[in-house]
Amino acid sequence: MKREVVQEFLNQPGVAGIALMDGRSRPYFFGVDQTLNFQQKEALAQGIQQVVQTTPPGFEYFEFQFSGHRAYIYKFDHGMILLVLATGELVLATYAPLIHQLRAELKHDLTNAIATFRLLAGNLSLSNQNYWQPTGPTGPSAPSAPLPAAPWHSPPSSPVQPERVPAPPPVSSESIARDPVLSSPVSEDAAGAAALLPDAPAPTLKELLTAVNQISQFTTHYLGPTVVANYWRSSRPAMEWLGNFEIDRTARITYTGDVPALLQTLSDEQQQGVQDWTRAFIQRCSRVMRDFSTLLDQGVLDNRQKAFLALSSL
Repeated sequence: MKREVVQEFLNQPGVAGIALMDGRSRPYFFGVDQTLNFQQKEALAQGIQQVVQTTPPGFEYFEFQFSGHRAYIYKFDHGMILLVLATGELVLATYAPLIHQLRAELKHDLTNAIATFRLLAGNLSLSNQNYWQPTGPTGPSAPSAPLPAAPWHSPPSSPVQPERVPAPPPVSSESIARDPVLSSPVSEDAAGAAALLPDAPAPTLKELLTAVNQISQFTTHYLGPTVVANYWRSSRPAMEWLGNFEIDRTARITYTGDVPALLQTLSDEQQQGVQDWTRAFIQRCSRVMRDFSTLLDQGVLDNRQKAFLALSSL
């Protein structure tokens, strides 16, 4: 690996930091120590590895937002991954040939890539290190491992072309009210009052869809729709009725059974099934986002929704 190639790449405007990981040895980060603590870097690396392991062959890289910066992930053979963190000052016309050159250098000696890169980068200065500044809390309460929100990209010669899934807009009460599938017939004030009553009626399927989709769409802002959809699928309990729910590529959950059932109240068994599913989903997300439950408790659900999903303790 040539020192000049690494030096030129690290010193280009807009490059905030990089990381190399191979899934075996400890990931090597350069230029991000000012923002990420040890636990955050470990969680980020673990989360990226999990996503990479589930991607189909033929896709070389993807991009996502991380703490106000753009992140690019590049795959190599033998499980090697290169992470590049960039600011808004990055000029793609300059970046493209330099990242191509750096990847070519890494491919020459993947076996010793991390050790060689550590040796070279350790003796180099990152001229724009001050660009990488915290945009939010970085202590123990900060989200620790946001994951990709954009799909993998395949090279032009690949026969497989991924569909780009735009990140959904922030969920608001107005947008939910306009959606016939997600809207709930209970206002926020009425719902909060009803949750305190001992004889509050069981939720309808429509109310349930409202609640789980609010959770789902909120989570996509941290983990991305692809990861969230996969987490819903993998955490679904083995209950026949739950098989009537479909999760699309934007992490939107719909009911595929009889339409009139949307207005019917749930049986105790059905409500328990959804509660178990929701809890399993939250536990799965908490593995990569240490404070996911705390974030979810900050106004995502009203009191009644928390009650019928058995999440009052969030």
